[in-house]
Amino acid sequence: MAEQAMHWYLELQEHDVSEATRAAWMNWRQAHPLHERAWQRAEVFTQRLSEVRSPGQRALAQATLRPTLSRRAAMKQLSVLLAAGAGAWSLKDTTLLQDMTADYHTRIGEQRRIGLPDNTQVQLNTDSAINVVFERESHRVKLLRGEMLITRDNIADGRLLSIDTADGRLEATLARFSVRQRAGFTQVSVYQGTLVISPPLQRRAPVALKAGEQVSFNDQGLMLRQTVALTAPAWTQGMLVAQGLRLADFLEDVSRYRRGHLACDPAIADIRVSGTFPLANTERIILAVADTLQLDVQQFTRYWVTLKPRMA
Repeated sequence: MAEQAMHWYLELQEHDVSEATRAAWMNWRQAHPLHERAWQRAEVFTQRLSEVRSPGQRALAQATLRPTLSRRAAMKQLSVLLAAGAGAWSLKDTTLLQDMTADYHTRIGEQRRIGLPDNTQVQLNTDSAINVVFERESHRVKLLRGEMLITRDNIADGRLLSIDTADGRLEATLARFSVRQRAGFTQVSVYQGTLVISPPLQRRAPVALKAGEQVSFNDQGLMLRQTVALTAPAWTQGMLVAQGLRLADFLEDVSRYRRGHLACDPAIADIRVSGTFPLANTERIILAVADTLQLDVQQFTRYWVTLKPRMA
C-alpha cells in the first residue's frame, strides 16, 4: 500500500494530469480505509522528505528527489522510506518487514525453488515468505504469507516436518502438498502421502489428510473438505488454469501476479472463464480474456485496469 500511495503521488506530479487519472486515484483511495490512510501518510511524508536529517537516510532522500532518477526507482525508494517512517505503519505487520526478516521470500510475479538441509524441496509462489528452523529435535517451516509446494520423497532422516500457518500446524513425513495462506483461513492440497492438521482452537483430535484431498481450515477447525487432482498445481509450471471460473474471481487470481488494481465491472463479474494461461505475461492474459469475451479494457494507468462491457 505504501508503494501504491507513492505511485499515485508521482502520477499526480505529472504535467496535465487527466481527469481519468484523478478519478482512478480517488477510486483507489475510497476502495479501502487503509488506502486512504496510506495516502494521508504519503502526503505528510513527502512534505517532510526534503527535510530528512537522519544521516542514514539523507543520501537516499536526495537520490529519490533527483530529476534524473527513473520513475520506478523513485517509487520503490519513496515507498521504502514511507513504510519505514517513525512508527506510523506497525512494521511488524507489513510485507516489507516480512521480506527483511524472512529466510526466503518472493516478489510479486516471482517464483523460487529452495532445497532444505534434509532434502525437502520447497517451491514458493508469487509474493510469498517463509522462515525455516532446522534443529536436532525439530524441523519447522513457517508460512508468513503466500503459497508454497512442499515435496518430501527422499528426505535424509525420515524426521517429521512441521508447517506453521496463521491458522494452525501441519505435520508430514513423506508427502507432496501445497499450502496457501488466504485471508482468514489456510488451504491445503495433498498430492502424495498423508499429513495431519491441528488447528489450535479445535477441541477434537487432529485431522488426517490423504492424497487427493483439499482442506480449508481456520484456527477453529475445518471449513471445507473436497477432492483435488493428484497433479501439482498449475502455478508450479508457470500456468494459470481456469475451468468455468467467475470473471471476478479469475481476475483476483491474475492480480496476485501483477502490481496495481485489476478488476471488472460488477455487471460482468459472473461471466465464466475457461482456459490455460501463461503467468509470465499478465498483460497478455487480460487482453486474451477481453478479446474472447468481447470486453473492453479500461486502463487509466498500467496500475489501474478494469474490464468493462464492450460498447456497441
